[in-house]
Amino acid sequence: MTQQSSLLEDGFERIQSAFKSVEDEVQKAQKRFEDQSQKFSKDANKRIKGFQKELRKHPAVKRAESLSQDLNKQLQSRTKQVEKQIESGIESVLGTFQIASRGEIQKLDKKLSRISRRLKSLDKAMDSASVKAAPVKAKASRSTSASTGTPSESAA
Repeated sequence: MTQQSSLLEDGFERIQSAFKSVEDEVQKAQKRFEDQSQKFSKDANKRIKGFQKELRKHPAVKRAESLSQDLNKQLQSRTKQVEKQIESGIESVLGTFQIASRGEIQKLDKKLSRISRRLKSLDKAMDSASVKAAPVKAKASRSTSASTGTPSESAA
């Protein structure tokens, strides 16, 4: 029986050793594959960049790039023109219906804000002037009533 168990143990150890060996080989193969993949990727990127560089030297490609830039400039210019025409059309329609534009409303808002600030400062000035003038008026009314000899004071 011990012989059978030792045979089983030896077989089991061999199987484990074989699995370990296979596992190590698989990891080595994966590492080689990853390294080759990275090397291939780097080489491919270098070749693509070189090809692009050479392609840009070609007169037809230079001409195409130049045309593309010119078309972009024209498109931007025409877009601005169309925007201006639309804005002037909207202003014309708003003027016809006597509706204020956004710019006009903003100007009016600024004016109203300035007027409101001025009114507040005038109110404050008038309030402080009336507070200062109140004691002066009270003294003045007492002195005028004493000199005129009003009945209320002569009775007192």
